[in-house]
Amino acid sequence: MRVCNGSVDLVNVAIGYETEDGLRTEGWWTITSNACSQILQEPLGKTRYYLHVADGFGESRLGGDITLCIREEKFVLYDGDQCWQRGLIEADFFQIETEGAPDWTVLLSYD
Repeated sequence: MRVCNGSVDLVNVAIGYETEDGLRTEGWWTITSNACSQILQEPLGKTRYYLHVADGFGESRLGGDITLCIREEKFVLYDGDQCWQRGLIEADFFQIETEGAPDWTVLLSYD
């Protein structure tokens, strides 16, 4: 999974996907303007992934299909519900359908 930032602003990206241990969210990857970052190194094994994109101030830049948990600092979390009760932050993630492809590139452009 590769994410390219086609905007003029720096963004921070978190990803969510299903694993054998449940729904996993992890972040952060910082991607500067007009640059790309390889978020997941291994070939994609799922057809559905979720991305959360925040600006340099932590404000969400894109709406999403699903609410999952994040932290302000780097994180790996499981189970995307009951964020507030667990001391975590709720964030909107948008869904990406990879159609079973082993690799996928997302271009962020919202200026």
